[in-house]
Order: sequence, then structure tokens, then C-alpha cells
Amino acid sequence: MSVRKLGGYVNLSIVILILLALSVFACSSEDKPTELTSLNQIVVDKEITTEPMMDDLEADDYVSNSSASDLETDQVSELIDSIVVGTQVGNRIPEFKIIYEDGAEVTSASLIENGKPVFMFFAATWCPGCTRELADLKDVYPEFTDDVVFISIGVDPTETMSELVKYKDLHSHPWAVAKPLGKMIADLKVTSQSTKIAFNSSGIITYRDGYGKGNKEIWTNWMKNSGEGF
Repeated sequence: MSVRKLGGYVNLSIVILILLALSVFACSSEDKPTELTSLNQIVVDKEITTEPMMDDLEADDYVSNSSASDLETDQVSELIDSIVVGTQVGNRIPEFKIIYEDGAEVTSASLIENGKPVFMFFAATWCPGCTRELADLKDVYPEFTDDVVFISIGVDPTETMSELVKYKDLHSHPWAVAKPLGKMIADLKVTSQSTKIAFNSSGIITYRDGYGKGNKEIWTNWMKNSGEGF
């Protein structure tokens, strides 16, 4: 083999080696960024899946508390609904409607929704016993005006609203006067003037007395106990 041919083979071999080296370097450069990106993605994914999300925890707690509160409210409502409607202490007050001196009509349900105990005194302007008892209640009630709803209701169907208002003003009574509507007197079994019927904020009758019965001590204790009894 001549020296010229040998030199040609050597040059060709060198060129091949150079091309091979460039090819390997290019492959290595392209693979590394892919591996780094893949590694970074794995780390990020791991952090996302292992760290607890505070919003999720707070949402779970909120749902749990709300459910417990709703359950308790439902149980109380069911208990009240299970109490027999009647006219005696311990019964649920029958539904009724009254009209105030300003013309506003109010139902028993709206009084209960007000969230305060209610004391109703069935009076007649010509009744001396009513006048004496209302005078005693006038001494008791002012201390509880923010806590108890007191209503003087005309029991005599022949008396007008203006007569009831005049009677109230004459004696400086600090409470509202009203007249019964519908069958309220019959439904509550009010058979005489000076009947007292009081119920708590849940609509349960906790006090009832007839003509000439009751006194300052009884009424004060009832109001102090927020209409829950004595």
C-alpha cells in the first residue's frame, strides 16, 4: 500500500471519529434537561399531594358544626311540637289573633317568634277586681318591660277599642291594649274577666289564674324567671 493511500485512510478515520464524538455530545446535552424537568415535576407533585390544604380542613369543620347545630334545632322543634295544644299549664298555647289599638293584627305565632314570654290579662273596664290587679301589675311590670310582653285584652265583646284605650289612659297603664279576634276567647276557654294566661318564648303555657287570683309575688317571680315558671 502506498504512503498516499495510507494517509487518505488515516484522514478518513479522523473525520469519522470527530463526527462520532459530536453525535455523542449532542445526545448527552438533549437528555439532561429532560431528566431535570422530570425530576422537578416529581418533587412538585409530591409536595402538592402530601401537604394538607387548610381551606379543605376549615370547610370540613364548618360543615360538621353546622350539621350539629341544625340537628339540635330540629330536636328542640320536634320536642315543642310533641307537646299537646291546650289551655292549661304545660300545654302549647292554641293559635289566636288579636288587634292592637293602632289597628295592627298580631298572631300567637308572631308573638312567639318575637322571642319573649307573653303575659295576657283579660280585663273589662267595669270590673273592680281587674282594676285592683292591674294596679298591682303596674307596680311590677316596669322592671321587666324589655324582657316580657304584657297585653291587656278586652274580654267584654260589647266594649269598644276606644273605651279600652280610655281606661288605659285613665289608670296610666304602661302596656298595650288589644281586642281578641275570631274565636280566641272560646279557644283559650276564658270564662270570666281577670283571667291571666302567660306563656314562655316557646309558646308553652307556664302560668294561668282566674278571677281575683294571683299576686305581686307570683307575677314578679314569673317575670324574673323569663316566663319559665316559678
